[in-house]
Amino acid sequence: MNSIRNLYARYKVIFDNILFVSLIQLFGLLAPLITYPYLVDVLGMELYGLVITAQILVGYMVLVIDFGSNSVCAKNVSIHREDKQKLSEIVSSVLLIRLKLWLICLFAYVLLVFIIPTYNEYKTLFLFSYLLTLNELIFPQFYFQGIEKMKVVAFLNILVKLVFISLVFFLVKEKGDYLLVPVLYGIGYLIASIISLLLIFMKDKIRFMITDYRTQYNYLKECSPILATDMVCTVKDKLNQVLVGLFVSMGDVVIYDLALKLMGIMQKPSNIITTVLLPRFSKNKNVRTLKYVMVFVFFLSLFLVLIVNLFLPWIVKLFLHSEIDLLPLRMFSIVPIFLSVSIVIGNNFFIGFGYNKYVLYSIIITSTFYLFALFVVWILGYIHSLYSFVFIAIISYLIELLYRLFVFYRKTIY
Repeated sequence: MNSIRNLYARYKVIFDNILFVSLIQLFGLLAPLITYPYLVDVLGMELYGLVITAQILVGYMVLVIDFGSNSVCAKNVSIHREDKQKLSEIVSSVLLIRLKLWLICLFAYVLLVFIIPTYNEYKTLFLFSYLLTLNELIFPQFYFQGIEKMKVVAFLNILVKLVFISLVFFLVKEKGDYLLVPVLYGIGYLIASIISLLLIFMKDKIRFMITDYRTQYNYLKECSPILATDMVCTVKDKLNQVLVGLFVSMGDVVIYDLALKLMGIMQKPSNIITTVLLPRFSKNKNVRTLKYVMVFVFFLSLFLVLIVNLFLPWIVKLFLHSEIDLLPLRMFSIVPIFLSVSIVIGNNFFIGFGYNKYVLYSIIITSTFYLFALFVVWILGYIHSLYSFVFIAIISYLIELLYRLFVFYRKTIY
């Protein structure tokens, strides 16, 4: 017992942050999963498929607005955590960059909604869904992650999720209430974000300043490889969802979305570990420990994949209220095995050790294959099959992992 206490005392900050990040990730998954079967039942598969599609489109804007700051700038905050002037520069620069990107994305988003007929028909839904970007615009997760105080982030996220879940069950009673889904989310994110900024500026005495163009450009440039990799990772699954809606059906969008959510559940433990350990690897650059982490997340993901496949028939019945072909879901469920190790290398090795450019290289390789595979599927006439999109996503993740393992081996063997 004393040894456990000593271990906890020695690594208290890490254990506490793992706990709070776990809570954030858990509630981030539970909020949509708890309401999932209810919304499918009330709105129907087709209409809920449109709600999901709007969220997917907003997801692309969210990635651009964040521009990779939650990863790279967390490292910068960790390094300069004792320098208030430098912290003020980092926080201010990130918020200013986000605001500019938010306005650019708003213009592009509105243009896209009015151009595509299906989106234009439900333009009110799509425009309200842009409220979901307020979290990435304002919420400074990178700051709390960098100073290793995720308690505040955990509390605010959990509060927002609990309020949202309650309001969905109370207010969404029929198909005509579908617009309330993005509105409730957006208001919750806005309130949580404002509270977090007040804590930073009033409690931590961080000062907001108008940083110069060159300073903002340097942060944007440093984060750009992570933005690119996030975009490609999102393309492999989010673009697939959009294309499934356009070429297969909105009902299949819900099925594919369920596959992604199950993948997210299996992937979250690995994400938590990489998120919490990033500041540590940025400081000590311990390759041996990193290898242990890679092996651990691999076997952890393998175990979770086996568990999910065992209970998959009951899971589908619970969330979709119907029986469907389980093979696409079973195929997609193996992705976390590849992705867990790939994320550890990408975040904790490439970013933590200062090899950011290799993130970009892996993106180029993966995105090239993905687009080529889409083209082949379209030429061969298999674009209307859900299996095609699942298969393309699996192979893309595998290629990304193999490249990152190759770079990791080359950089650590010499």
